Amino acid sequence: MTRKVFALALAVLLMILQSALFSFLPIEFSKPDVGVPYVIYATFFLSPADGLITAFLVGFSQEILSVGPHGALLFTKVFLFLSCIFLRSRLYIESQYLFASISSAFVLLESVLFVALAFFGKGEAGTIMTVLKFCVPDAVVTGILALFLFPVFERLKLRPYGVA
Repeated sequence: MTRKVFALALAVLLMILQSALFSFLPIEFSKPDVGVPYVIYATFFLSPADGLITAFLVGFSQEILSVGPHGALLFTKVFLFLSCIFLRSRLYIESQYLFASISSAFVLLESVLFVALAFFGKGEAGTIMTVLKFCVPDAVVTGILALFLFPVFERLKLRPYGVA
């Protein structure tokens, strides 16, 4: 239980550092999404309840730290959780490379979801090319970050309740 709380606290700390540091660093082209690997790991390797808690915590933390549309980041994290629940019985993550690939794919899916929300919600089509220009580098950098986060999760030995 304390390891799960530590992992969630680490996720929130990384998101705070991400929002604080990347605003000062001259890296405009690619910024990783720290929350995606956490939601994927919690949903695939822990219980669905842990995945839902992680999705809400990560989404709400990103909502607080961002200036985006209200509720969009929380919605995308819950959609990510629901997608992981759907794929949980169909996909087996056995290595950190597959984990990184899935993290990258979900960042791309999240970007497409943002475009769909902007288009159908407000009718904005002007931002589509901007989002699509930045989503591939963001996915690649998130995949690289996930390569390093997966061994950290395994070292913490996060396991579902009842499993030693």
